[in-house]
Amino acid sequence: MKKIVCTLLLLGGLLPAMLAQAGIIASATRVIFREGDNEKSLMLLNTNEYPIVVQTWVDDGDVNAAPEQSTAPFVSLPAVFSMQPKTMKGLRLIYNQQSLPTDRESVFWINLYEIPPTRPVIPPLQPSVTMAMNTQMKIFYRPKAVVAAEKDAPKPVFTLKKEDNHYVLQCDNPSPVYLSFSRLALRIGQQDYPVQQESDMMTPPYGSKKYRINDIVQSGAISSAMVNAAIIDDQGNAVDQQYAVRK
Repeated sequence: MKKIVCTLLLLGGLLPAMLAQAGIIASATRVIFREGDNEKSLMLLNTNEYPIVVQTWVDDGDVNAAPEQSTAPFVSLPAVFSMQPKTMKGLRLIYNQQSLPTDRESVFWINLYEIPPTRPVIPPLQPSVTMAMNTQMKIFYRPKAVVAAEKDAPKPVFTLKKEDNHYVLQCDNPSPVYLSFSRLALRIGQQDYPVQQESDMMTPPYGSKKYRINDIVQSGAISSAMVNAAIIDDQGNAVDQQYAVRK
């Protein structure tokens, strides 16, 4: 899953209703470093109709952290560059050999911060807004022990719990890899009750996470509930899975 953060730079006239979309498209939705890999490459495409300046860095996913505060063991090169409209650029990701856990995956985030021109070419008097946008993508570091055990990794366990005036679906992940969900819903009868979407829908290795469900109405049939999930694989594809709910 990608996270996109927008920063308002310039406002002229009225702000129209709009859906923010990043102008940079990457050749992959995630980057996997297996133990022994020193460098990976990522191709970027500027889909905008205007030139942009791009700043890149890797961190732990904190959208409020400045690039110079990062302690991530990966470096992105070049760190700053320009891109003309509809052009491509190669980005190098280098692992600095910093020690990481050997019994589970580690995750970091590459930031693609695109800055448009401060004086966009627009017709006179046309309402406009100029935004800088930061797209975050995941970098996974996978040790050899995890690669060897990946095929036999145990499946997640889901438990439905009542908290205050709502339900939560707790996911316990007994495996050494991150579980990334693009979709997660409780199935009761013929009705799906999706969890509340978050910017980060991951359950960590050997950890657990609670996902909130707001609108369950068939509480009497919960005993027969199932979980419908779509788990994102290494290629960025959503793979449908179904799990029982632990009683």
